[in-house]
Amino acid sequence: MKPVSARRTIARLHNIRSRFGAEFAAEKLQLLERLEHCEVRTAADAKRLHSGLCFIRAFPDSAAILAKARSELGNFQKRVQKLRAAQKSLLAESGIAGTKLHYPFSYEVASWIAHNFAGTASIDWRAQTDTDRLDELLDHLLLHAETDYFRSGNVSTEEWLKIATQNFSGTDFDWLMTQLAERRNHESFWRALYDAIDLPLKCELRNDLFSRTGNAMRAGEPCFRRDSMRNRMAHAKREIARPLAAVRLLDTAQGNRILDIARSSLALRHRETDHFNNANPGEIYLADVGKGVSIALMGFLPDRRDPLECTMGYLILSNGVPIGYGGASILFHQANTGINIFDEYRGSEAAWLWTQVMRIVHAQSGCTRFIANPYQFGEDNTEALKSGAFWFYYRLGYRPVDPGVRKVAKQEFRRITLRKAYRSPVATLKQLATCDMHFVLPAARQSQLFSESWIDQCGLLATSALAAARQPSRKKALDSVVTKVMLTLGVRTMEKWAAQQRAAFIRLCPLIAALDLASWPTKDRRSLIRLMRAKGGRLEIDYARQLKNHSRFFEQLKSRCRDAPTT
Repeated sequence: MKPVSARRTIARLHNIRSRFGAEFAAEKLQLLERLEHCEVRTAADAKRLHSGLCFIRAFPDSAAILAKARSELGNFQKRVQKLRAAQKSLLAESGIAGTKLHYPFSYEVASWIAHNFAGTASIDWRAQTDTDRLDELLDHLLLHAETDYFRSGNVSTEEWLKIATQNFSGTDFDWLMTQLAERRNHESFWRALYDAIDLPLKCELRNDLFSRTGNAMRAGEPCFRRDSMRNRMAHAKREIARPLAAVRLLDTAQGNRILDIARSSLALRHRETDHFNNANPGEIYLADVGKGVSIALMGFLPDRRDPLECTMGYLILSNGVPIGYGGASILFHQANTGINIFDEYRGSEAAWLWTQVMRIVHAQSGCTRFIANPYQFGEDNTEALKSGAFWFYYRLGYRPVDPGVRKVAKQEFRRITLRKAYRSPVATLKQLATCDMHFVLPAARQSQLFSESWIDQCGLLATSALAAARQPSRKKALDSVVTKVMLTLGVRTMEKWAAQQRAAFIRLCPLIAALDLASWPTKDRRSLIRLMRAKGGRLEIDYARQLKNHSRFFEQLKSRCRDAPTT
């Protein structure tokens, strides 16, 4: 019997992974069965096979195909172990089970790894050439009796940690994070010390959630694809305005499961985002948008929220598999947002998925304008530039805000339409990536736009208000500003408010102090108090909705920002 070529089988499976119908389903199943008897010998073949299996797990044709893909992924670590050392080393940083990952994670992600995947990570001493800042952190953790030896110069940091951890069951990294976990007071101090180290870690990935191989959750009954992927819609604006059947607020346990998937999906790709690092497991909304696809929209923890905007992250899942992510900064009637589809799932239905993301953000906040900044499609972003991301947004209905750029885009798009083989020159794409793009729903009004540049001006207004207090210390200046705002708004005491509501009110006071509150009607001042308290409420989306409806706050803040000096 002629031996089966693993490379050809893998290549064919990869080529038809996103094609559907009875004929392709039968061939996929046949290829998956054939792979059970194939030996993968190169890193390149292993990567391609793994990518194809992940895609099929997210978009399966049938129960039989899904079961085969899951089985192959379950055994993938064994495939990796059978590779020759030289080939196995080429899989480093791939995120595949059985491989190594090296990265200097932030305090938030490092804490998450230590808590959920003990024994996976250790300090990468080969990459840690300068230990001065690590020594500074350790110095704060030492007992007084230990300091002389630690500082003597007779022992290196690595050697000292080997002594300190000789009877500890985990790695040196686990030991370090255990000590930090015991010091919850002044967490911001410990976070700053840890992040200043830029501590390089090496992770031994297993077949669990912290690997691309195992990064998925069982999400009820799977949905099977029997027809092609959904393309962009001719009436995207109508689709975004269409009400969602249901948006569920998850309980904290369910929220944490989603967050584990989200954080892992980025960490394995050498990425992090505040949207996941600062996410509130008690404010995660899940919307089912059909064919096994769901979108999890997550708010921030109260003490990590932005001063003015309502910032939310999102994770896109297909049959429980994370396939993309992004964030949205909601402000008054608008949302600044973008999308990232993971490499394995390119060629799926990105445009349709993006429409659904905008749909849930609109449903939750009521925003009528979506803003994409130039970075999303090319400015200082080589990957987005080369991929022609500008046209992804343009075809959906986004348009450049600068008239000159909009004219160039219109002319260039005409060339693309008339000549199928035409590709926009890089120089042209760079020119197109010099201003924001807006996607405007029919209900939007130009007068409701809050310029992106004014968000920075809000910080200037706050600083000016604190300086105007003429106090020798920042604390006294803040106390003075808070007292003034409370007096003007008619707030006698905050004693009965929740702690997070008090904190949010105080954080907003320097900005609020820049407004002419004395001229406001009583009802507007009362609604402003509710708005400021909502910033520290359990669900920040309530703040976003109130902010959208507070027209007096919008108009006066807009006027102040427009008139504020730029230097």
